[in-house]
Amino acid sequence: MQGVLYVVSTPIGNLGDLTKRAESTIKEVDFIVAENKERAKKLLNYLGVKKRILTVNTYSEKRRAKEIVRRIKNGSSCALISSAGTPCLSDPGHILVSRCLEEKIEVRVVPGPSALTSAIAVSGIHMDRFFFYGFLPQKKAKKRKVLKELSHFPYPIVFFESPRRIKETLSEIREIFGQRKIALLKEMTKIHENVIRADTETIFDLLEKVEISGEFTIIVDRPET
Repeated sequence: MQGVLYVVSTPIGNLGDLTKRAESTIKEVDFIVAENKERAKKLLNYLGVKKRILTVNTYSEKRRAKEIVRRIKNGSSCALISSAGTPCLSDPGHILVSRCLEEKIEVRVVPGPSALTSAIAVSGIHMDRFFFYGFLPQKKAKKRKVLKELSHFPYPIVFFESPRRIKETLSEIREIFGQRKIALLKEMTKIHENVIRADTETIFDLLEKVEISGEFTIIVDRPET
């Protein structure tokens, strides 16, 4: 009898946010597929369990999916986890899920923490409809092209960004989008959690008052009508 692939959400910062179902699933499966081995080990140590960890990233997922599918078809169950939050959302996982579905392997979700939904909940921006982009392209020309296309969208837009690029990205958003409400969220659920609610003009002054660390979530409001 073949196993099951569980897509498991893990904490985005506070280990206390791990659900009981996620904990029991991780303890019961035969092996873990993780984006980051060290972070996966930290979670397993917190739970007091030892499991074999196979790592996948953007570059290796396609190659490793074949091995993982073979293991599951041979009867082993697997938990897919990302570095933080919900897999397959600006993280590896979708190739593995697709391959499992192609092979008629059962895929189950174990929902929980998500940087996207957490940011939406406390942003203060009306989010009945929104567009999630994730991480912008690293090449400047392509990045600006994407931002220009998105600036015409009639919905709030959500981005993820790294600490080393956050100031540059906010500057480009200000230039291309013009005056908009904006929410900037960092270190959510951690000790230094911070939510900055401002507009594209005043966000820089407020950003100077916080430490630039950890990944950021940016929510740019819809254009005013």
